[in-house]
Amino acid sequence: MPIPATMQAAFIRETGGTDRIEIGELPVPPLGPTDVLVRMEASEVNHVDLFVRSGAFPTHTPFPFVIGRDLVGTVVEAGSGVAAFAANDRVWCNSRVIVKSGVRRSGGSPV
Repeated sequence: MPIPATMQAAFIRETGGTDRIEIGELPVPPLGPTDVLVRMEASEVNHVDLFVRSGAFPTHTPFPFVIGRDLVGTVVEAGSGVAAFAANDRVWCNSRVIVKSGVRRSGGSPV
């Protein structure tokens, strides 16, 4: 899968109300050695996204900030330091973890 130069995204350029959310094109960020680039198929905006967007969660927020961190999709490319994922792996992730589809968790059920 070729890596596109731009991506469609919901993002903010500053914290504030919902009127700050923009939908448009952004450059695809460069892939670092421990990064995984995922072609997103579905996403949601969770409560952490809302706290960051509103400014209620005091954190360093690089702008533009893409909202919708919970997602499912397919790996396009994995950085040189990534061993657990490869192109074409189906994955789901949130702001804390990325999991390969079909891999069994400690509870024994497939993800």
